[in-house]
Amino acid sequence: MKKVQKKYQIEVGDTTSAIADKLGLSIAELVYYHNLHSEVVDEYIYGDILPQKLKYILLPISYEQEIPIPPKVEYSNANVTKATGKTMKKYGITERYFQHEKMINELDFEIDIMEEIHDDLYVATFDKHSVRINNSDSFRLAEQLYYKIDQCIYPLKLSSNHDGSFKSVVNSKEIKERWIRQRPELEEYYQGETGAEILSKAEEALCNTELYGNRLLNSIFFKLWHTPVYRSYAYGKTVEYEDHYLIFPQHTGIKFKVSLNSDLKINENNKFIIRLTGSCIDSRSENELWNAPSNALVNRNPEHTVKGDISMVFKIDETDKRIFSVAGFIELQGKNHHKRIEIGIYEL
Repeated sequence: MKKVQKKYQIEVGDTTSAIADKLGLSIAELVYYHNLHSEVVDEYIYGDILPQKLKYILLPISYEQEIPIPPKVEYSNANVTKATGKTMKKYGITERYFQHEKMINELDFEIDIMEEIHDDLYVATFDKHSVRINNSDSFRLAEQLYYKIDQCIYPLKLSSNHDGSFKSVVNSKEIKERWIRQRPELEEYYQGETGAEILSKAEEALCNTELYGNRLLNSIFFKLWHTPVYRSYAYGKTVEYEDHYLIFPQHTGIKFKVSLNSDLKINENNKFIIRLTGSCIDSRSENELWNAPSNALVNRNPEHTVKGDISMVFKIDETDKRIFSVAGFIELQGKNHHKRIEIGIYEL
C-alpha cells in the first residue's frame, strides 16, 4: 500500500529552523526532502525565510512522529475602526510621577465614558469621579482649587476624528455656564496671588473651550485616549508621525517622533495589541525645560540636550474595537534631571 505524503501546514511567523526544531528534524534533512519532491520551483526552500507562496512543507515518508497541530489563531481586521452604536464603559486610571526614580505624586481616578458612533458622528461623554491624590481624598488648598475647577468641566463631551484623534469640545456652552456659577464661590474662598492666577487661567480656558479645547490634551489621560490608533495596519504597516506630550505644566508639549505598530493576533481574552513607541526630538535644552519658561532666551549647550522615550501598549477589544486598556511610560532625561510619568488605564 502506497504511503500518504505527510505535510506540515505553515503558520504565520514560521521559519525553516523553527519548523525543523518543532518536528525534531535537522534543517538539512527537512530542506533536502522538500526541495527534492516539490514540483514548484517558486516553493523551494533556500534559507530560514520561507517563500511567500509556500503553504505546506513536504515531510519524509519515514517521518512517523505526530505533527504538532498548533491552536487556531485568529487575527483582527487590519483596518481597525470602532463599531457603530452606543457603548457605556467605566475605566480606572492611575498616573505616577517620578523625579530621579523617586515617586513624588500618584493620581488615581475613575471615569465613565459613553460613546456614540453613527456615520460621521464620533462623540464621547466623560464623567470623572473618585479622585485620589497619593492614596488620599483629602486635598491641600491648591489641590482643592484645581479639583473644584475640574468639576466645572464634567460632564465633558468631545468629538473625535475617524482615527480617534481629538476634534472639538461639543458642550462648550454648558462648561462656561457651570464656571460662571462656580467662580464667585471660588474667588471668595481661594484668595491671594496664587489663587487669583489659577482662577485667571481657568477663566481663559473654560470660557473659550471652542478655541482652547486642545488644552484638554494637556492631560496625559486625554492625550493617550485620543491617540490616532484607528487606521489601517495592512501588511504590517508602521505608522509614523510627530506629536507633543505635556510633561512640564509651564511649557507647551515636548516634541516626540512616534510610531504605531499592531499585533492583530487575537488573544484568549478577545483582545489585540497596538504599540506606541517613540523618542524625543525637541530642540530645547535641559535648562529651558527644567528651569526656565519655554520662550526664554538661553544658550543651548549641545552637551545639555535631553533624551526621552515613550512606550505605550493599547489593548483593543475585538468585539467593539474600543480601548480596553493602556499601559506604559513617558520620560525625559538630561545631564542633571530625570522625569518619568507612568500611566495605567483599565476598563473596570
